[in-house]
Amino acid sequence: MKLPIPTAATLLALTLLAATPAARAVVLYDAAAGTLPSAQGWFTSSTAGAVAGSQSVAGGVLTIDSTGAGVVAFGNARFSPVALDATSGYAVDFSLKLLSESHASANRAGFSLLLVASNPAQSVELSFWDNRVWVPSFDAADPDRFVQGAGAAFDTTAAMTDYRLVVQGGGYSLSAGGQALFSGTLQNYAAGGSPYNMANVVFFGDNSSRSSAAVALGAVSVSAVPEPGTWALMLAGLGAVAGAGRFRRRA
Repeated sequence: MKLPIPTAATLLALTLLAATPAARAVVLYDAAAGTLPSAQGWFTSSTAGAVAGSQSVAGGVLTIDSTGAGVVAFGNARFSPVALDATSGYAVDFSLKLLSESHASANRAGFSLLLVASNPAQSVELSFWDNRVWVPSFDAADPDRFVQGAGAAFDTTAAMTDYRLVVQGGGYSLSAGGQALFSGTLQNYAAGGSPYNMANVVFFGDNSSRSSAAVALGAVSVSAVPEPGTWALMLAGLGAVAGAGRFRRRA
C-alpha cells in the first residue's frame, strides 16, 4: 500500500504548531492597555526623600520622565512570571524610543532595562544613551562598581524601535529593528545588593543619581527560548518540506 505524501503546507503547519508552545510570549507590560505599570503588576519605585519622576500613558505609549530637578532614580520593577533561566534560555521583546538622556558619568545611563536571572550570577542590564546601548559589568575595585562594558553605537532617539534580547547558555545577544547590535557574556551583579541579588526580577527606568532620561515605551514581553529539541523538530520539518518538493519534481 502506497502512503500519501504529506503536502509541504501540512508539514510546515505541523512543525510550527509543535514549536509554538516553547516560544509563547507573556506580556509583562503593554502601554496599549492605557494603564500605568502599577495597574499591570509592577511596583513603581522612587528614592525616599527625593522628588519622584513622572509617567503617563497616551496613544499606546508610556512616557517615563526622570529629568525633573531633584529626581534621584525612578522606575518600575516586578518579578517575571516566566523564569529567567539563563541556561535553557529566554527572550525579552520591547519597544522603546529615547526622548532625551543625560549622564554625569561614562558608567551611568538615564534609562536601563535590568533582567536578574533565576541565578542572579547570570544577569544582564541594558543601558541606553541617545547614541549607544551598552551593558555594565561589575568591578568591586572601581569606585563606580558598575562600569561600562560591551555595547554598540546606535541612534536610540530616531524612532520607536523594537528590541529583542536573547539570553541563553551564559551569553546574551541584542537586536534592534531585526538587526543584530552586539552580544556578550552574562554578568554577576549580586554584590550590588537589592535588586541585583533577587531572582527573576525585571526593572525598567532610571536607576542612578547621576543620570536622567525621558523615554517612550510600548510593550514588554518575555518568552522561553525554544529548546534544542524544538529547533531540531523545526529543521526536520523544513527538511521534509524540501524533500517532498524534490520528490514531486522528480515524479
